[in-house]
Amino acid sequence: MLNAFQARSILEFGPKDRIQIHAILAYGDKLLLGLSTGALRIYRVDAPETADSTNVSLSSIRTIDGFSKGRIDLLLCIKEAGILVVLAGGNVHIHDLTDFSHTETLNKAKGASTLAVTSNIERDPETEIPEIVSRLAVGVKKRLLLYSWHDGGFQEGKEVTLAGNVRTLTWASERRVVVGMQGGFVVVDVHTGAAEEIVPPEDTVGAGGKAGEGGGWASYVGMGGWGSRSLSTRLGDELLLLKDSTTLFVDSEGQPIPNRPPISWSSPPDSIAYSYPYLISLHAAKHHLEVRNPATRTLLQTIQLPTVTTLHVPPPNVSLMHAGKLFFVASPTQVWRMCATDYETQINELVENNHLDEAIKLIESLENVLLKERKDERLREVQMLKAQRLFEKKKYDQSMALFGEVSAPPERVVRLFPRSIAGDLSIWPDEYDREEDGEVVPEPEEDGGETPAEPTPNVEEESGEAPEEQKDAEETTKEVTIESADKTADSIAESPPSKPTLARVNTAPTPDLKKMNGSPAEPSYLKSVATSRNLGDTASIFSFGARRRHVAPMDTESLPTIDETPKPLEGDDLKRAATELAGLYLNEVRRKLTKYFTRDGDPIDPAKVLSTPNFEASRKDPLEASFLVVENASSLSAHELEQARIEKVQATCRAIDTALFRVYVLYRPTMVGSLVRLQNHIDPEVVSQKLREQRKFEDLVDFLEKKGLHREALELLRFFANSEVHESATDSGEEEEEGSIPSALRGWSRTITYLTRLKPEHIDLILEFSPLPLKHSPKEAMEIFIGDTGNSSLLPRPAVLNFLESTSPFLAIEYLEHIINTLFDTTPEFHTRLVRLYLNILSTSPTPDPTWHTKLIAFLTTSSQYRFERVLSWLPRDTPTFFEPRAIVLSKLGRHKAALEIYVFRLKDYTKAESYCVTQHLANPPDKLVDSVFHILLSLYLEPPVEYDTRDEFDRRQLLEQALTVLSHHGVRLDPSESLKLVPEKVQMVKLVGYFEKRMRAAREEVATGMVRRGLEEVRRGEVRERLMVGKEGRARSCVVKEESACGVCHKRLGGSVLVWLPSGQLVHYGCQSGQKKGF
Repeated sequence: MLNAFQARSILEFGPKDRIQIHAILAYGDKLLLGLSTGALRIYRVDAPETADSTNVSLSSIRTIDGFSKGRIDLLLCIKEAGILVVLAGGNVHIHDLTDFSHTETLNKAKGASTLAVTSNIERDPETEIPEIVSRLAVGVKKRLLLYSWHDGGFQEGKEVTLAGNVRTLTWASERRVVVGMQGGFVVVDVHTGAAEEIVPPEDTVGAGGKAGEGGGWASYVGMGGWGSRSLSTRLGDELLLLKDSTTLFVDSEGQPIPNRPPISWSSPPDSIAYSYPYLISLHAAKHHLEVRNPATRTLLQTIQLPTVTTLHVPPPNVSLMHAGKLFFVASPTQVWRMCATDYETQINELVENNHLDEAIKLIESLENVLLKERKDERLREVQMLKAQRLFEKKKYDQSMALFGEVSAPPERVVRLFPRSIAGDLSIWPDEYDREEDGEVVPEPEEDGGETPAEPTPNVEEESGEAPEEQKDAEETTKEVTIESADKTADSIAESPPSKPTLARVNTAPTPDLKKMNGSPAEPSYLKSVATSRNLGDTASIFSFGARRRHVAPMDTESLPTIDETPKPLEGDDLKRAATELAGLYLNEVRRKLTKYFTRDGDPIDPAKVLSTPNFEASRKDPLEASFLVVENASSLSAHELEQARIEKVQATCRAIDTALFRVYVLYRPTMVGSLVRLQNHIDPEVVSQKLREQRKFEDLVDFLEKKGLHREALELLRFFANSEVHESATDSGEEEEEGSIPSALRGWSRTITYLTRLKPEHIDLILEFSPLPLKHSPKEAMEIFIGDTGNSSLLPRPAVLNFLESTSPFLAIEYLEHIINTLFDTTPEFHTRLVRLYLNILSTSPTPDPTWHTKLIAFLTTSSQYRFERVLSWLPRDTPTFFEPRAIVLSKLGRHKAALEIYVFRLKDYTKAESYCVTQHLANPPDKLVDSVFHILLSLYLEPPVEYDTRDEFDRRQLLEQALTVLSHHGVRLDPSESLKLVPEKVQMVKLVGYFEKRMRAAREEVATGMVRRGLEEVRRGEVRERLMVGKEGRARSCVVKEESACGVCHKRLGGSVLVWLPSGQLVHYGCQSGQKKGF
């Protein structure tokens, strides 16, 4: 599956040496070997000349014979303390790491079986100063001895007695060590010495157990218990505990990690270690190493090494050269250095072999600096390829969910579908669409050329024979099932690449991956292997860089033909995939991208949107962050750069909405209307074509309106409104057929509704398409201009008025009445034109409706915005219909005498004349009574103008009576002397009694009113005087002078002296007041 490590032999002893390797230690560039003779050999490991080279050389530095009396069992070093810890013959010896001289022997640790060291930065409990503390744990039978390094020597710590013999020791943290025994594992606190047993969860089933057999270790490991081997190793922040073939993952506190199933081993390991980021296990009986990903527990590599017995992975803190990428293994006579393949190569190999889950887990476990590309980008790319594999496996829901989770570009997702959904983005050529439509695709002409040879199975594979090494490796590999860590729904059941097909016929057009609408091509390491397997060597375009194996030619005529050419989705598969595409991907991406548009659909610069704190998470989204990346940005101006970013957003939204529209048209027709009515970015050509084909004209009108294509929409509505198809259907009583006009588009109601929604900037379209609605449905059509829609009040009123006046004066009057009476427009031109329209109707109609005359009188009276002189010139002098309008206009001009002449002599309506005077007098009271409008009326009654003096006795008597009425009713509003001069001498005094009574009553009222006012003024003055004299703020204040009271200036007793009470409220001597004032 993977070539993560390569074994390089760096040292080998011959038979003549008669020595065996029992211990190995690597630190820095040094390699120490502990031999069976007790000798210690020190080598220098020379690094390769180049980073990519795997050639490693070894240089002997020193050999110390007699380093130990017996064989050396274990070598450890504490680099921070500069010491070497040696376990030999059950004794623990301390040597100097520089010259390897012996410094001390831990006598208390005699009989030790295993050791473990650790170095950590800890704070002193008293001074809180951080310092490096090195600790040594020693297992002596059932005892655990703990030491710490201080002041050049080991100091004894806690001694813990355990229930069984110590087999292994692994430091879990700076204060906890995990002890492996025959009966299980315990975690020991080095500060308190407390030992706590590690108990696996009861519901966990081990390799040999079954669910429900009980709890504890027995149920976890089966009836055989933990077995005889107790192994443990630290995997970053967690530990792996191993008994025979059974594993348990625990944290640094010793608590089992939930949802971590055990590893299925091919055979019980003899040793385990962690070489970042892999778990290495040594199987001495099978002479090989196994490399696994601890997250997925998958066997990734098996490395065959003869007689291998020792596994040593130097910690990164003692071997910078190693840094978690190199380790050593040894047999009794040979040492190998395991060189890690470059991580980029490992990832590429996993991807090419279609092990995408493993590639994803590997990328997740690596640090960003270990990859040439950005970790998040590389991880996203592999996840998108995994989603594509899921799509190929027809797991459409998982595929689309993963595409959405990684924010895949819409073009990359949509292109997987046929052209019926993806359009030009599709990787499938249009030959398929023509075949579906019944068109025959011409086959290539036979020119007698050679047919490209198809790949055939390898001879060795066909015969079933293989090298022995390969057979051994396959036997081990077959026992391992490749599965994901948590077996979630989105995992892929990965399998080895299938063998090449025997023969293929009916080769269909190859999907074109280069048609990505301008998007960059896929990296070579992400190219599809599955498609390469299906297409063979003929799939040059669809090949994703799979390895091609040399095959021998063979006769395929007798073999059955198998058509494995990939084809686009169709039928139920296409329906399921399209449904998941819309629900799990397109709608989710649409929701995220709404922030880049206003409610009216206007685009917003992505840089402005993503710069706000509310969208900090969006800045980390790969898809949204891509909007900020513009090619050749340095050569663009700020405005051009902004437009480029906006165009990228619009292109993405166009691809999403167009694909969503195609899905809805095919499989969810009821959703088409809601999509086109909402703000969208669908390609108009696609919508027009699809909706016309399916005769969804209502949805087409909604879409055209949303896209601002108002002329096209209005022309379509006008076509349906003018069509006679629905008339014939209605007249004959037939029901609406499939080819008939939709009921909602019949008549002019839809056109009127559409026009009412247009903004003022579309006034030309409104005026162009409204004549027919005004002709057929004038009452409804006037809602375009006077309706309560918000747009009608904003339309340019002069243009609308000119249009309506040319159409019908009655519509123009209705519009003017609306804007004047409802919208309170005070434009003089509109008021004047309304008067003109009223006059035209009254003048042109032989029998005008009295309502129009009433409207004219009311408007002339209430309005003061029309041009009086112009209107007066339009009113005929001798036409009775316009007598009163002329009087009203004259009153507006302040020509009261002329207006009253019309009321008195032409209309002979004395009541209106009197009402006119009352109105004018209240509105504009005169400074002098002689100028009162009543005086003008009285003079007209008693001294009529020459042109109105008929010398008729009856008329004179009637005028005199009206004059006496005016004197009686409004005498107080007339100047007495001037008004009496106008009264003829022959008038009897008895007829003036009412006038004089009112005059005297008015005089008495004036005197009485003056007296009342004087009385009220006196009362007000009294209240003010009282307020000034009485109260806390008044002059009637008092104070008490006591015996001990002192002057505020000289501080002497006040006694019986003359005192002054200052405004500040302070009492001082009369002679001290001047000093107090100076103090102020």
